[in-house]
Amino acid sequence: MAIGRRGWRAVLALAVGVGGVIGPATAVTTAAAAPAVKKPVVVKKPPAARKPPAARPWLVLDAAPLVVIRSGGRSVVHEELWNLGNAPERAQLILGVSLPPGVSVTNLPAGCIPQPHGHVADCLFPAGLKPGHADRVDIPIVSARGMRPAVLAGQAHGGTATSAATDSPTRFLLAVLR
Repeated sequence: MAIGRRGWRAVLALAVGVGGVIGPATAVTTAAAAPAVKKPVVVKKPPAARKPPAARPWLVLDAAPLVVIRSGGRSVVHEELWNLGNAPERAQLILGVSLPPGVSVTNLPAGCIPQPHGHVADCLFPAGLKPGHADRVDIPIVSARGMRPAVLAGQAHGGTATSAATDSPTRFLLAVLR
């Protein structure tokens, strides 16, 4: 089968769906072609409903990224443990802090336990943290006298006895000023 120069244009126009032959012999162009008629979509069956995600808590630690303290002075480390899930946490929560040498924990709030050397403290909260709520602890700290100005690293941690929260442990900086 031999297709001439005009024949290829006709085959190409039909393959593209223009509905006419493009070339000098016809007046039909793509702009003048009739628009395609859309058929209505018939839904025979509604789509299957998505299962809701399993009800579970999702704990996220939010600790202050920078704590400023003067040499021989006092300050506070702030920590929050959020439940961003869709169910209450059924285990006891732990919020804790580890401090660098020269900085120690002082006057802990109720429910907090100092650890050896005074550089670490853990605070315990009862189970039942509701979704969209947070448990917060403010841990008072004191710096040793005569500390040189520096930026020191501390660490905050949170979660339950069996699992750590998202972003836990997280580092924070202690800026020691004169």
